[in-house]
Amino acid sequence: MTKINEEMRTQLESDRREKLRREKPLVYKKIIKYADKEAKGEPVPVIDFSFDYLCNMHCTHCSNACFAPKETILTLEKLRDLSHQADEMGLAQFVISGGEPLTFPNLDDIILALDPQKFHIAMSTNGLLLTPEKARHLKDMGVDKLKISLDSINEDVYNQTRQQTGAYHKAIQAIMDAKEVGLQVTIQTVISHQNCQTKDTELLAKFAHENQMNMDIMIAKAVGRWEGNEEVLITPEDNEFLIQLRNKYPEVQRDTFPTYGKCGGCSSFNRSIHITKYGDVLSCAFLQISLGNIFEESLKDILDRALSIKWFHGYHPLCLSGEDRDFIRKYVSKTYGKPLPLSWKEAFTEEDFIQ
Repeated sequence: MTKINEEMRTQLESDRREKLRREKPLVYKKIIKYADKEAKGEPVPVIDFSFDYLCNMHCTHCSNACFAPKETILTLEKLRDLSHQADEMGLAQFVISGGEPLTFPNLDDIILALDPQKFHIAMSTNGLLLTPEKARHLKDMGVDKLKISLDSINEDVYNQTRQQTGAYHKAIQAIMDAKEVGLQVTIQTVISHQNCQTKDTELLAKFAHENQMNMDIMIAKAVGRWEGNEEVLITPEDNEFLIQLRNKYPEVQRDTFPTYGKCGGCSSFNRSIHITKYGDVLSCAFLQISLGNIFEESLKDILDRALSIKWFHGYHPLCLSGEDRDFIRKYVSKTYGKPLPLSWKEAFTEEDFIQ
């Protein structure tokens, strides 16, 4: 079963890369160089950024909009500069997140500022405002993938989590509308200890499998509205359940799983970064320690600093912000009750750096 699923996984990736080669040849040329770059120890992160924190939901697990306001905020001009820097580094992927990007009045300008022909562009959304016409428009603008939130296949559970009646049906319809116009669709789902080993989680994986779309697992973190609540963190037994789920349904994925011949492990700074509305560069939106700010330093210098810290130098076997309880208690806990993000100077000491 595992071998067959791995072959299916490889074929899905091959099909997507062929589609990328046809639609965005400049991006494809960068992607196929990733293996060589990683072999040299160079990071190839997907750049996820929050242009704003505007949102039309009040989710129980939200960890956005918790950052202390600053005078400098992302602008279209800064996005163009960031796109240029990323292209110079051979990076190929952006993710527009929020908040809820479909509430941004200047979303079209944000997409264009990234120079879509040079990047694979994804967008995280709850789907409430997506229509067939909007989905087609996003595709025409150069968006390649929508990551649509669906935390449960159970309507009541989903609506309760999102604290909005009718949200479930809108999410399902958004998934179908996006797929219909040729956008790649990924289901984003938050998995906590409480909902991990449940029938609902398996049914959601089955739904993703039947509709030929990835199910991207975002494990619960003890930050945001769950700050300090370690009860939501998954256990080793929970992770084993997710591995078995992946063996059954090849569309199930999370950052610590091996994928398409790449090693698994926490992707902090090596394969993912998050940039806040205020320019701070984090490993992800849930590890709220800034390694620098793009208004003060180049992206390359910030990544060089990050990879000089032993926790980020390679691929840690556990998710640092959501699984490694030693790391969470020693470092993530330092962010609790503080203005966020916490500076790397406060979080790490000399012993954390590679000598």
